[in-house]
Amino acid sequence: MEKEIYIKKVAHDTQGELYQFLYLNPETGQEEAVDPFETGLFQEVTAPEPELLEIRSKRGADAKGYYRGEKFVVMRASKFAASTSPKCPKRYVKLREHLLLEGLLVPLGAQLLVMQDIEFESPMAAMGSAIGGWVRGPHDWKEVKKK
Repeated sequence: MEKEIYIKKVAHDTQGELYQFLYLNPETGQEEAVDPFETGLFQEVTAPEPELLEIRSKRGADAKGYYRGEKFVVMRASKFAASTSPKCPKRYVKLREHLLLEGLLVPLGAQLLVMQDIEFESPMAAMGSAIGGWVRGPHDWKEVKKK
């Protein structure tokens, strides 16, 4: 016979309302207190790992990121190209300058190191900022190959 576990509300003088998890022994009719986490009543819910995407460029970008809802997140330890192309839109240049001033990007040799996860409005904005150039669409973010 399977254990029958139930919850009993208890009024405590100083703590207020408390809940007690009890097991009722069907043979003796005795109640035994149980740890709810050991009973399997509560299971840890883990969020699924996001699909990782990556971008690389000839100027030195080597970044990884993933979608978070409608936004795109570039992961910490990614590297942005240190230079921008002459065709780089001004909005990406300004965004890169802002990230540098905020300390989210720091110079590292011929690259800029991402110091913490950075959330962008779109994968195109993330890619334009990372490669320091003009982009046609989010299609250049490629799925990271599992090893």
